[in-house]
Amino acid sequence: MCCFIQAHAQTGYEAPIVFDQFFQNYNLLNPASSDSSGKAHLRIGNRSLIGLFSGVNRLYVDGDVKIKHRSLNQYSSLGALVIAYNDGAFISRTKAYVSYSWTTRISSRSSVSAGLAIGVVKYTLLGSQAGGGGASTAFDGNAGLWYIRSKLKIGVSYQQFTRSALTPVNQTFLLIPYLNVNVIYASYISPYVLLTTHVFYRHQSMNVSEFQLAPIFLFNDVFETGINFRYKRGVALMVGIKNINIGQGNIHFMGSFLLSTRKLSNNLDNAFELSASYTF
Repeated sequence: MCCFIQAHAQTGYEAPIVFDQFFQNYNLLNPASSDSSGKAHLRIGNRSLIGLFSGVNRLYVDGDVKIKHRSLNQYSSLGALVIAYNDGAFISRTKAYVSYSWTTRISSRSSVSAGLAIGVVKYTLLGSQAGGGGASTAFDGNAGLWYIRSKLKIGVSYQQFTRSALTPVNQTFLLIPYLNVNVIYASYISPYVLLTTHVFYRHQSMNVSEFQLAPIFLFNDVFETGINFRYKRGVALMVGIKNINIGQGNIHFMGSFLLSTRKLSNNLDNAFELSASYTF
């Protein structure tokens, strides 16, 4: 009996890191707009590791502007997103996108939004005593949809649909497409306490799927706290301040720390994360 086995030498499959506070910036997961508040948004976030993997961090900077249409039932959003991955002193990855989304009302209580993000991905490996360095750049693209109601939002996005490959040195990194699904449900459990539950699921071929559940409590529309349960990875504890009036806008801060629930840690565990946004 003869068997055929396909093997890949020096080839890696890239599954992007999901921030513990993913709900602070859904543009990281879906290029379609899901936030109609304010005319413009500026966001920044950083996820850093401590202990054995100190020096590894993920940083993003994001902004978008709402564009009004003649019809009050429609609007567009134009944005830009930059994500920098620092995997130590010699390995870095950078992603940069521009995005456009269009939102329209489909009934008196619901809307839909569609969006597209196009950009580039760059992998850089600096030279060391172990070998020479190199860099590689490729195009990347993401597409998404949102169904929006007053209490419920459901989003679906298809990421890395260009199926690009990068070879900064001898190893090739494949950007395998993956599917994100997000569900948001908000309800008041008292006149002063709002509970918003965020559900995240990612499926990528040839990789383990990821699931996260984050209930967030907002007290008096100012103080918020919550937990993010990351399946088979850990629990992130979160505290934040929302709706601090500065000038003509509002600032939002949140900090979190991921506690690993696994016996063996890797470069995704024991992470401290900070995020901030300004809406005006």
